[in-house]
Amino acid sequence: MSDPKPLRVAVLGLGYIGREIHLPTLRQRADIEVVGLVDVNAEALARGLRESGFGPGFASLEALLDAGVPECAFVLTPKQLHGAQVARLLEAGVDVFCEKPLTMRLAEAEELAELAAARRRILMVGYNRRYAPVYVRAREAFTDPRPEAIVAMKNRPGTEYRATFDNAIHMVDLLRWFCGEAADVQGYAQYADPYYETTAVAALRFESGALGVLMANRSTSHWVERLEVFGHGRSAIVEAPDRVSLGRESTAEVSEMTALHMGWAHVADKMGFRQEVDHFFECVRTRQAPRTSAAEAVRTQALMDRLLKALGLPLSGKEG
Repeated sequence: MSDPKPLRVAVLGLGYIGREIHLPTLRQRADIEVVGLVDVNAEALARGLRESGFGPGFASLEALLDAGVPECAFVLTPKQLHGAQVARLLEAGVDVFCEKPLTMRLAEAEELAELAAARRRILMVGYNRRYAPVYVRAREAFTDPRPEAIVAMKNRPGTEYRATFDNAIHMVDLLRWFCGEAADVQGYAQYADPYYETTAVAALRFESGALGVLMANRSTSHWVERLEVFGHGRSAIVEAPDRVSLGRESTAEVSEMTALHMGWAHVADKMGFRQEVDHFFECVRTRQAPRTSAAEAVRTQALMDRLLKALGLPLSGKEG
């Protein structure tokens, strides 16, 4: 059987994630052809073209589409731009990978999911933790039955605008992936300015019967991401991105996903970025729904909105 024809791919947004994660990942693939890089910042565009060896470059999405419509596009631009760019690409018949969150507003995310379905386009959202090896191993241990208890923690130093929405949403997505939909949420937050919260703690009761806790802090000394899952004589403890400990009754198995143990050390492998790209292209070719489809992203964002409301935090930005 002959190799499939290379997919024509465009990349929008050449910031850190685009330049350091996705472009190097795309360079490793022989089954695609990058037909354009897009960034409104001339310096960022020039650097992306130079470092990746891809081209040509465009200053706008419309300029790219005027030159020729790609089959797939990666939307890695600032989140406030996602909605309009993703909609334009879907309307042009392009399959889209969009960095999380899909949009800043739940209603707009719902509209994009509906548009993708109507146009029969693949729309996948970059909740990369669902593809990270340590989390995949933990999830496999709790496929059936579901967990009875789960604790998700995401702490990092430095305040950030709407930190819970922008960063802790990864853990919210994992809570859904492990436990299903939430029946009830309660929470508390600490802040001087509700747009720059320092701590958020929430309790969740899931329809499956599982109970969960989410904790996110932005005044810690260092980055900590941890997930603890328990129930039915089993446990899974993830210390991202390198370690997962699986227990069953009185025994435990520890897997180290470090360079020493796995033969690689790049964050793209450890955090699931490469694996999500592999999955996206597989979905484009097979037309199967992605693990982190637009519909899944909408459900995660809906739970995030419920949590923000319970925490007493704003559901939208200062600009409205």
